[in-house]
Amino acid sequence: MANEKAVLIITGAWHLPEHYHKLTSGLEARGLRAICPRLPTNNGVVPPNSTIHDDVQFIKDIVAKEAAAGTHLAVMGHSWGGMISNASLAEFAVDRNSDKGGVTDIILFCAFIPSEGDSLAGLFGGELPPWLVPQPDDTVIWVDPIARLYNDVSPEEAKWANELCVPFGHKVQYMPIKCERIAWRDIPLTYITCEDDQAIPAAVQDGMVDKVEQQGIKVRKYRLPASHSPFLSMPEKLVDIVVEVTSGSE
Repeated sequence: MANEKAVLIITGAWHLPEHYHKLTSGLEARGLRAICPRLPTNNGVVPPNSTIHDDVQFIKDIVAKEAAAGTHLAVMGHSWGGMISNASLAEFAVDRNSDKGGVTDIILFCAFIPSEGDSLAGLFGGELPPWLVPQPDDTVIWVDPIARLYNDVSPEEAKWANELCVPFGHKVQYMPIKCERIAWRDIPLTYITCEDDQAIPAAVQDGMVDKVEQQGIKVRKYRLPASHSPFLSMPEKLVDIVVEVTSGSE
């Protein structure tokens, strides 16, 4: 009996599973079970009471359960989800031809690619960019979030998405990940650069990919003319890429 394939979507900061509804429904329409949980850091509590380590353990628990059931998981990471996926998945690496369950692929889109011990702010050079403004309650707010996050989404949908966002912490973005080995060293990495991203500029995305490739790691690369939110503006393109990657086609 073939291993079931499923896709685990690790959301960005501020974002909830509902933001990704087009992506999850699109994957399921193509026969891939989609798992998109709400991260502990996106619990909306102010001041924040969860850390990056809570997110990592949360994802480890989900993946361990799926692996034990024999599932072959492709893990998608959006933005902050790149930090969490890479910090949590190395121990679950499995070849797609194996009978064992585990993670066969990491697919990142407009996401951070950390190395061991990195923080999110560290990937921006040590400080958050000026469009992220810390608040006294230890949250961070966006300067013009619709222009930064949803610039290729209809005004009505962008307003809905922005209003759905929850508060997110400031200090957590300076917190280094803790893992002995980063996942992209052991699990095939696909990276989708979003060229019209106004939150993580395409040059920053490309620079992170370059650093991985400089270490001798092959990265499967795609590009989309998308904002930071292709799960809203062009979800069918994301789904096509996931299907292509998980099918094992070159």
